[in-house]
Amino acid sequence: MHMEEIKEIRPIHSRQAWDKLYARLQDENLVAEQGGEVKSKFLYYSLRMAAVALILLGIGFALYLNLNRRPEIAMLKLNTSNETATLIKTLEDGSVIYIAQNSLFSFPARFNPASRNVELKGEAFFDIAPDASKPFIIETDEALIQVLGTAFNVKTKNGTGFELFVERGKVKVCLKKDPSHSEMVSAGEKISTLNQSLFKSKFAANETSLWYKQRMHFKDEKLSDIISVLNRNFSTNFVLANNETGKHKLTVTFQNESAGTMTELICAALNLKSQTINGSVVFSEVKEGAKPD
Repeated sequence: MHMEEIKEIRPIHSRQAWDKLYARLQDENLVAEQGGEVKSKFLYYSLRMAAVALILLGIGFALYLNLNRRPEIAMLKLNTSNETATLIKTLEDGSVIYIAQNSLFSFPARFNPASRNVELKGEAFFDIAPDASKPFIIETDEALIQVLGTAFNVKTKNGTGFELFVERGKVKVCLKKDPSHSEMVSAGEKISTLNQSLFKSKFAANETSLWYKQRMHFKDEKLSDIISVLNRNFSTNFVLANNETGKHKLTVTFQNESAGTMTELICAALNLKSQTINGSVVFSEVKEGAKPD
């Protein structure tokens, strides 16, 4: 019940209701002759108080529903359009999503306490951070994909089907139109839809490609997240001197660059310096008045 509806409640004509009820009671000889007027007044006021109590109870219940109604979680959207580079997004839980061109990825700024829900139209590679208490759920046009911590590729086909390759871990897939139809897909397996059914099989190494690593684009991402992705996918060993350095945000694209070129690009873009210590490239702030190395 909305507040507008509460305002539209009309006053109850309790006197008229009582007169009608009292006349019926008299017809059925249910009202004593002596002291009838006293009893009549008593019943009248009792009914009136009961009516008021019911109205107040209704208002209180409506307020309770409004106050306890959970607001819908706003979804942020990343649309890659015709971008040829893979857009990399690190979510708040540490999961990394590699979004292909002509794809739409929707996600909340913060996940709710029970699950991590996102939506995908197009293609993306998911590297999900483990969290046994909070499953990661991907909704596509045709299926729901549930994981705890794994890596896999999902490709949807504008509502005409989808396919999924699992690189690491295990994934549960179920059809949206028939949730009872589900399959567990393990590493080295693939699953696809055909005629509203799920088909699982093994896949060869040459069936998948490392498309998401070929041209990686970061848009306004924290440096700490960027170097985490680079270290995960390439033979780099980048390190931050401190947490503050990692908070710098950067928009950059890497395409087959060497570790040295990546280092130069990062330092030039953020005015940082780098030095190699025990085989690791350490990024740190440039002291005021000093020039980067």
